[in-house]
Amino acid sequence: MIKGWKISTVRPGRGASGAPRREFILVAIADQDAAVRAVKETLPDAEVKVDSEATPELIAEYQVIDGEMVVLAD
Repeated sequence: MIKGWKISTVRPGRGASGAPRREFILVAIADQDAAVRAVKETLPDAEVKVDSEATPELIAEYQVIDGEMVVLAD
């Protein structure tokens, strides 16, 4: 079974409003530190927070392959 993490990020806003952008990311990397590093490498300007461990069912539902990540719609 693939193990992963539910991670949320907050990035600086763009445009006139400048409102921060929040994203939810499902990361299929077993090691929590490695998962956070992968997100930070992809989104270097983001504040990163691990929300919880992802269930194998959630990873399967979104068809996330081991070692990859997907941004979830909010």
